[in-house]
Order: sequence, then C-alpha cells, then structure tokens
Amino acid sequence: MAYSLYVHIPFCKHRCHYCDFITFVGYEPLQPAYISALIKELRIASSYVGQDSLHSIYFGGGTPSLLSIYHYKQLIKAIQDFFIVDSNCEISLEANPGTLSYEYLCELRELGINRLSFGVQSTNSFDLIRLDRSHTLEDVVEGFRYARKAGFDNINLDLIFNTPWQDLSSWENSLSRAIALSPEHFSLYSLIIEEGTALDRWYQRGLVACQDEDLEAEMFETAIMMLADAGYFHYEISNWAKKDHKHDYRCIHNLQYWKNLPYVGVGVGAHGYVNNVRIENVHSINDYISRFNDKRNLQLTFPETQATMQTIQVDLQTQMKDFMWLGLRLVDEGVSVQDFFHTYGFSMVEVFDEEITELLNLGFFFLVRWIDDRQHRLILTQRGLMLANQVFMRFV
Repeated sequence: MAYSLYVHIPFCKHRCHYCDFITFVGYEPLQPAYISALIKELRIASSYVGQDSLHSIYFGGGTPSLLSIYHYKQLIKAIQDFFIVDSNCEISLEANPGTLSYEYLCELRELGINRLSFGVQSTNSFDLIRLDRSHTLEDVVEGFRYARKAGFDNINLDLIFNTPWQDLSSWENSLSRAIALSPEHFSLYSLIIEEGTALDRWYQRGLVACQDEDLEAEMFETAIMMLADAGYFHYEISNWAKKDHKHDYRCIHNLQYWKNLPYVGVGVGAHGYVNNVRIENVHSINDYISRFNDKRNLQLTFPETQATMQTIQVDLQTQMKDFMWLGLRLVDEGVSVQDFFHTYGFSMVEVFDEEITELLNLGFFFLVRWIDDRQHRLILTQRGLMLANQVFMRFV
C-alpha cells in the first residue's frame, strides 16, 4: 500500500475575492509555531502509516511559496525521518506567481521538490484584476522561466474559466497564452461563486452577472479541443497532462484521491482518508497550534490527533458510491467492474443495477458506455462528460 501525504500551508499575502479556502493573511509571525505543530502531527501520522511508503507529497495552501527555505528544510527532514519515502516520490508545491525568485526555486529543487503547481488562474490582465489576484502576466512568464532554469521539468498551471465577465474569446486567449508556455500539466476549473466570499456578496447585490451554463459548456468543450490539439492527454474531468511511452505527467497525488485510496492530511483544516475513516482538522490556526502546545493533551492514536475536529467512519455503501463517482471522473479509465468486485466482494452491476441501467438507457444523452476488453469498465462518453454532475448525483 502506497500512501499520499497532504501538508496544508495556510499563509497568504492577500485573500482573493473568490477564495473560500482555509487561508490567513497577516499571520506570518506564527509560521515557526505552525511548523513546530506540523512536525508533531507528522510524527503521530507516521506511526499509522508504519512500513508503508509515501509515493506523493503535496504542499498546498494558501500560498506555500511564502514559507522560507529554512522551514521547508525542517518539514522535509521530519517527513524523511518519520516516513518511508519512495525514491521517485512526487513532491508537489503550490506557488503563486510573483512570490518566487530564481534562488528560492533552486533551493526548493535541491530539497527534492520536483513538481510545481502555479496558481495562474488567467493570463488576461483584466481577469487577474477582477479576480483580485496580486500577480501580473509578466510575473507568470518570469516565474515559469525561473522554474525551468532551476531544473523543474514537471509544472502544472491552474486556470479558471466561466467568470461572470468572461466571453469565449477571452477564455481562448487566456488558455492559448498558457499553452504557449508548454507546461507538463493543466488543471482547469469553472469558477464557483462560494457563499461568504466577496464575490458572492457582489453577486447578491446584483453587481456581478449570473454565470451562463451554456457558455460554460462551450468553454469546456473549447478547452478539450485546444489542449488535445496541443498534445495534452485528458485524463480527469478537470486535468490534462503530457503523456507518452517515456513520460507520464499525470498527477500521482490527485490520482490517489480519485481512486479512493488512502491519504494522510496534516495542518489546519486538512482532510485525510485512512482505514475507511475521513478526518478533518480544526479550522483555526491559533487553535491548531495551541492544541499541540497544550501539555494536558493526551497522546492520541492516528487517525485522531490533537488537531482532529471530526472523524467519520465511512460505511460500506458509501465506500462503494465514492468508488463510483470518483472513478467516473477519470476520463480514460472510468471504473473497473473487476476492481470493484475485488475491493468490495460484490458485483457493481448488481449493487448499482438501477443507476447503471438508467444511465445506459438514456440514449439521448449517451451518458455512459461500456468498454469490452480484458477489464470491463464504465466510462463517461463526451456527452456524459458535459453532464457529469448529473451522473455523479446517482452515486452521492
């Protein structure tokens, strides 16, 4: 069993209008105490993983690129001391353009971080202003150039589409500029106006237009065609990678999630999934730190740590549903009938007979199709891809 490790770095210089992530602005003085608490949680988590290895590590945020190299030396040393780390472990770090220097990137690479995920969001200056991003297009190009020069040969770009002010031409221009950089991976997300964000407050007051679902679908279809023409392999609904007989740049860490495999999450607000238990940590950075500093706290057995806010035992029926809707996100693989049976001891077709029959019989939509090879798989068709949420609702 190979595990994945997620480490949440919650610090940000600025909170964007659309952001509902667990991030904190102006909390830089807490960084040393936070790193100390993270290391304590890592030690507890490692006792559960035991002799199983880590094949992916992901530093997410927030803005992980705000941490100093000294702090990353501490964290990586702790991970290497506590866990068995695969020699070819994928180690990703999220970074915002404008927060990076060439020297910083060189030191990250020397520490063993081998994959970068840039939060670009758009290559249109107008979009960046409206999204309240703190970087410019020049920052994107410069950061990407620095990363290449520092030796990073596995780079992801995050882009957002379907903003209330965006038309198809604007989206095509944003994506084409990003493609011109030739990263190894793309993650594209349709903007969701999350409750409680500044963007939501503007929307409620009528200052932001309603999003157009038909335009969203057109933007998605355009992205599929443009990235295919540029040589990218569409392997998950929102993700594309370069892939050939020599290199496979699909994200190992995110595949762990989509294949419903175990992962450990540490840090404020982090989530984990081990031994069919879902874990969620506290959302307050001060609470997180104080819990690990409180000498009265008893030593807990993972998946519970001092930081745990709640644990949920996932029952068998929910496990099987999660297997279905997460697996169906994988554009090229879908869900395997044989893997389902080997995992749960039941026939997928019998457990979800009503749902599968309904989807197969919706010939007008062509939501799903059977692939008849050595492994029978249920895979979304192109139409099913466009209406994926309607498919997933059958299994949630």
